Amino acid sequence: VEAVRTPVGKGKPNGSLAHVHPVELLAHTLRTLVERSGVDPALIDDVIGGTVDQVGEQAMNTTRYAALSAGFPETVPATTVDRQCGSSQQAVHFAAQGVIAGAYDIVVACGVESMSRVPMWSNVPEGKDPFGPGIAARYEEGLVPQGISAELIAAKWSITREQMDAFAVSSHRKAAEAWDKGLFDSEVAPLDGVSRDECVRPGSTPEILAGLKPAYQDPAF
Repeated sequence: VEAVRTPVGKGKPNGSLAHVHPVELLAHTLRTLVERSGVDPALIDDVIGGTVDQVGEQAMNTTRYAALSAGFPETVPATTVDRQCGSSQQAVHFAAQGVIAGAYDIVVACGVESMSRVPMWSNVPEGKDPFGPGIAARYEEGLVPQGISAELIAAKWSITREQMDAFAVSSHRKAAEAWDKGLFDSEVAPLDGVSRDECVRPGSTPEILAGLKPAYQDPAF
């Protein structure tokens, strides 16, 4: 068992990995995975990858192209799945189920998303309805997106903005300390000179976060 990931980069224009094609992001991960594990890529039974916005540079079968770019033999199959924000988790589930069923001896579960190059909702053309009339009839006010769902949960359980800001500050500080101690080194595959997550902000404070505009309107108040 081996686990590898690229560093998490910031978005455009300052993100150090924003210029990297999504296929190459995943290919770099797959290539590093087999190097570190010592597994012969020819023995891999399947590569299952999660990608939400399967359009543009992430269109068609991104996982297959990444496996080929990584140098895997053409005989190794690959597929890309979409379960929205749980896409890569679903890839892990499918891989595990294949092992349990006896269909796989060696399988790779992975995923890629470059929101700099393929922004959220890129897979929904302007003016097009991805839900259809049946959903509209069942949910007259529309489906509740995750952001609003989070706001409703916070309201139900009396979780305040101040509590969440304090938790976020603590999380960033812990992440920075973990990086300084080298706790992430074994799982990260440096790419183009980037060896640490760019999104960690150890200098953040509750006061700084309190000045940020909420990402979603809170309908609960």
